[in-house]
Amino acid sequence: MVTTMTSKTAAKQLRKRPLFSQEIRDTIQRAILNEELKPGERVVETRWARELGVSQSPVREAIRELEMMGLVELRPYQGAYVRTLDKVSIVDTYNVRRGLESVGIEAAVGRITDQQLVEIYIVMREMEQAVKDGNYELFVEKDGLFHEKILQVSGNKLLLQLWNQCKIREFTRISTYMSKIGVDVLAQRHGTMYEALAKRDANAAVASVNEHFEFLVKQLQDIDLDDLHTRRNPTPEEKTS
Repeated sequence: MVTTMTSKTAAKQLRKRPLFSQEIRDTIQRAILNEELKPGERVVETRWARELGVSQSPVREAIRELEMMGLVELRPYQGAYVRTLDKVSIVDTYNVRRGLESVGIEAAVGRITDQQLVEIYIVMREMEQAVKDGNYELFVEKDGLFHEKILQVSGNKLLLQLWNQCKIREFTRISTYMSKIGVDVLAQRHGTMYEALAKRDANAAVASVNEHFEFLVKQLQDIDLDDLHTRRNPTPEEKTS
């Protein structure tokens, strides 16, 4: 079973030490994904600042980032409100990632060393182990790191910069929440990319990236958002129990 903290539990733990802006954003994001904050509900800066023991400024910054991700809508003179999850923006992100990662993995095939292959393999196994151990947050982190390491091998710094601007880990959390399949299946689907890299097969590597994202896009397109919001959607940990 993959476990994830509620935002209330996370807030209690975070209050014990200084917070990074990313942690504030992630805490509010979890509240939205867990439907502690429901579509149409206002995200009150003062409440979150008080709950997390921080000033309103970093909370305001976190809300702006959540707006960029499509989770929050800023209404003039009214404040921030939770949006209904929008699968279109996630599909768009996947399609952009597919283009970037296709270029990246093709370049990586001609540059990758045996040591780099070992590092990527370890991350892939750590991702799979995170699922077995029930650590959802670690799964998200390792999933993003797997793809990031391939782009690092490509040697294309601009490509990596653009990829990071897609907010990969954040959208992984959202898309996994929306998906009908378990994180164990998602973790296992990285093997084809690794095998193509290990064989130094550029055509197979690019094909593996395209297939990976085509699968993810199809999963999202099959989701009925009305159904998602009118019943309690299984959380990531429930989908692996």
